[in-house]
Amino acid sequence: MLQDIVVHSIHSFESDCQKLCLQHYPAVHNGGMTEQHLGLAFARRINASFAEFGQIAEVTPLDNKKESAQTNSYRVTSPIGTVWVISHHFVNANLASREKLYTNILEWQSEHNYALQSQDVLVIIADHWLNRCTHSRKIIHWWCARFPTDVDSYVSQGVRLLESDSTLGDTLRNRLQLLPYFISHTHPLQRPSVKQQVKKYVQLFAVVRP
Repeated sequence: MLQDIVVHSIHSFESDCQKLCLQHYPAVHNGGMTEQHLGLAFARRINASFAEFGQIAEVTPLDNKKESAQTNSYRVTSPIGTVWVISHHFVNANLASREKLYTNILEWQSEHNYALQSQDVLVIIADHWLNRCTHSRKIIHWWCARFPTDVDSYVSQGVRLLESDSTLGDTLRNRLQLLPYFISHTHPLQRPSVKQQVKKYVQLFAVVRP
């Protein structure tokens, strides 16, 4: 049931973000959401999904030493298990930015491994504003290990996706000993006049068994 709630939350988060992005225009349109805003918004969405499924849950920032405005990792605790959330904003998609994400996950493993239960779920959520740089054009393939089915719609918006020679899933398995079982991406921004997805803004999700 915990996994169902997480996947339901990912699908519901797209409409949440459409509302958030309208409220915070043009900040999102100028480069994406901050890690802190992205992580908290998704943690709240999971909390709301628990309520929809008749469960009581509580959202807690993982690092209480930080100011709440600087926290990008949360846990949503419930009687049926805990959902751990790590958020990441790819200012660019270069190797250093990817390495920062891996470092955040390693720190989470080191600090919270003692508290993990067999039924728990880790959700890694990230976003990026696609540009013409090579690493940026590879990010969707790197994250999902495949191209979207509607590649032509990206080209029509000036985005020519490239294949990555490495993938997030392989790194999670081989380097961090984590097993991803649901990896996806969405494009929550829409052009209001034509209800068309803005392909240059992408949100990335990976659901992992710790």
